[in-house]
Amino acid sequence: SELCGGARICYIFHEIFYSTLGRIDPLGGLSTLDILTAIRNATGPRPALFVPEVAFELLVKRQIRRLEEPSLRCVELVHEEMQRIIQHCGAQQEMYRFPNLHERIVDVVTSLLRLRLQPTNEMVTNLVAIELAYVNTRHPDFTEELMVHRQQAPP
Repeated sequence: SELCGGARICYIFHEIFYSTLGRIDPLGGLSTLDILTAIRNATGPRPALFVPEVAFELLVKRQIRRLEEPSLRCVELVHEEMQRIIQHCGAQQEMYRFPNLHERIVDVVTSLLRLRLQPTNEMVTNLVAIELAYVNTRHPDFTEELMVHRQQAPP
């Protein structure tokens, strides 16, 4: 009556993780004062006509950091499901004939999963760090948004 195994892992990625990311407000935690302060700090004593790229990157990087926690939680959920898979793999009748083999297989695979958890978390952390290292302002999402904004602006 409930999803398990690969179907559950697919559900974790496509439903739980996706909806968690969808609930993150891109402007959440950014007040007008935060934005103005970042612009003022980037321009120094001169007022700016446009938002300086330095201020933009600073604010974007702050928001990108918010993606790390849900991503690590996704790793945790998948790890838990994989542990459940291991426990149920030996539930076939054949494995009951060899209880020591079954126990050893479960121990080895569980230990392997445990060993890979930390490197997987580090990889997720590194992926977020990579995104923080370079904000691609030439990405089509930025240029499309700029075009929409220009079309809506009064002449």
